[in-house]
Amino acid sequence: MMLTRDFVWSPEGELVVWCARTAVPGDLRARIRQRVQGRVNWARVLELAGHHGVIPLLYRTLSLVCAELVPESVLVRLRQKAKACALLNRAQAKELGWLAEAFAEQGVPVLGIKGATLAAAAYGDVTLRDFSDLDLLIPERALGAAQDVLLAAGYERRDPSSDPEAGDHEEGPYHVFVKPRTVFRVDLQWVMAHQHFSFLMDRPEFWDNRTSVILEGKPVQGLAPEELLILLCVHGSKHAWEQLKWVCDVAEVLRANPDLDWNRIFACASAWGCRRLVCIGLMMAQLVLDAPVAEAAQVRYLNDDDVRKLSHRMPATLLANPRAGITEEQAEALYFALKDTMRERWRFGLVLCRDQSTIVDRPPTWLSGGSVLAVLSYVLRPLQRAIRNLVPEGTRVTLNRWVEHGS
Repeated sequence: MMLTRDFVWSPEGELVVWCARTAVPGDLRARIRQRVQGRVNWARVLELAGHHGVIPLLYRTLSLVCAELVPESVLVRLRQKAKACALLNRAQAKELGWLAEAFAEQGVPVLGIKGATLAAAAYGDVTLRDFSDLDLLIPERALGAAQDVLLAAGYERRDPSSDPEAGDHEEGPYHVFVKPRTVFRVDLQWVMAHQHFSFLMDRPEFWDNRTSVILEGKPVQGLAPEELLILLCVHGSKHAWEQLKWVCDVAEVLRANPDLDWNRIFACASAWGCRRLVCIGLMMAQLVLDAPVAEAAQVRYLNDDDVRKLSHRMPATLLANPRAGITEEQAEALYFALKDTMRERWRFGLVLCRDQSTIVDRPPTWLSGGSVLAVLSYVLRPLQRAIRNLVPEGTRVTLNRWVEHGS
């Protein structure tokens, strides 16, 4: 089922999108060749591709499709950046393979998520996906044993709250380890979290359905395609799909796995409260990168007005200004809009009112249900003052826990 786009990119943004994929069909190759023969702001193309983490894909596609039409200076810069990325990725993959052996020898369960394992499993080549660290999923109970393995391997623990280089790593409760005098960094994770966002990754399904990929000749355990797809959609939605590479991740998993178990995917997504996050990830991949989404999956989101509106709105701004980013308030509005049920929306609305989020009084124009937040705030603010003055602290803590987690 073909979807109609109702957003427009700049010629440079469109060129980056066309090239940011491993499979480039004949008709798209013709469009790319035609585009590069026109007026192209190559500095803008390089800026966009660098910000969105798709330099390796851009270089690969241009080299294969129209190398003779691209200015030599542009190809040289792309080649240099792509080669540097490839060297780093291969080194990271080799290190992960070695670490996987070390964890296995000590009986510590770990799964590679994103990074090298994603590049190998979805892109078919660790050099085609930009990444800078090694994300490992562990059971929280195994944290101590996993830490011992890393310390024995020469790593040191780093506190992300005091690490200026960790500013873009906001996955929540995780532990960062670095190997001195190397580029290697390992993040041990069991939950993906941020202010007003939380997703548990240490789930039985992740471990029961795990698969292996070969990295530099060594097997490394990773997520099955179904669970990987869910995780990537949740991760992209958490970051409001600010970077094109996160859309590419979803698209490449879909291309590499044409026989996904969609019943399993949506059963898990519904049980985990992330069905609409999965839906928007799928629709973004289909709209932006022409990803092959089965009709059995499309019917899950084509009749969802919020998913459809946001799936068209976000690509329109995706390549507009790479320096703009997204505000915390915009992220909060997105999380509110994509809650699976009205009950979850009301609970999240209570959290936003409690924290005095600015979207309560000034919701974005695109946010459906914004007026509900304003009414909720009007009713709750006097009650909040009364609770602060009259209710014991222990009871307030219990109320906050129920509001945030439902338990």
